[in-house]
Amino acid sequence: MGRRKRCDDDAYDDSVERAYSGEAPKQTSQESSKEKSDDEIERMRLKKKAKKEVQKQKKEVAQKKEAKLREAKRKQNEDVNKLREEIKKRKVIEKTKPASKSFVGTQKGVKYCDILLGKGPLIEEDKKVQVKYVLRAEHKQGKVLDSGENFSFRLGKGDVISGWDIGLLGMKEGGIRHLIVPPKAGYGSKDIGGGPRALLYFEVTLLQC
Repeated sequence: MGRRKRCDDDAYDDSVERAYSGEAPKQTSQESSKEKSDDEIERMRLKKKAKKEVQKQKKEVAQKKEAKLREAKRKQNEDVNKLREEIKKRKVIEKTKPASKSFVGTQKGVKYCDILLGKGPLIEEDKKVQVKYVLRAEHKQGKVLDSGENFSFRLGKGDVISGWDIGLLGMKEGGIRHLIVPPKAGYGSKDIGGGPRALLYFEVTLLQC
């Protein structure tokens, strides 16, 4: 059966005939506009979501960067405080010139004088210790023969001269001690820069024990 002829101004709805004949209904401009509007809304929603995600990531990166800066500043402050403390201790050493009578005599003629008493653990024999030292010839203002910033050894095991094994006993971590070591507790007749059989003057800081 053919379709009914219509005049141009006929408002007859032929959707039923189209459905019957298998033809897809024509999409109205209103429906097309609605679909476009829905697509646009979805695109805007996804764009907004993506923007929020980017902002979130930027915020996290900024927070991590700020945390790193804070940590770096904290560490820098710690280092500055340690340096100030070290300078303070060094000034104490430089300003303090122990009188001869303030030295305590021990075995083999070794003498010591505490310039700064430590507050940490007491040094023990057979245990590893770490020290900083300056070795001078004869006296406090003598020629510098040797020095070390982080020297490690075991006390009482013969790793160092006997003058150290004897003279460092009784120290506490953080302490600073002056030692006078005679040849028989040092290097004997060997000349290490201060002359044969010279007295050795040590400034020792006990860093760790």
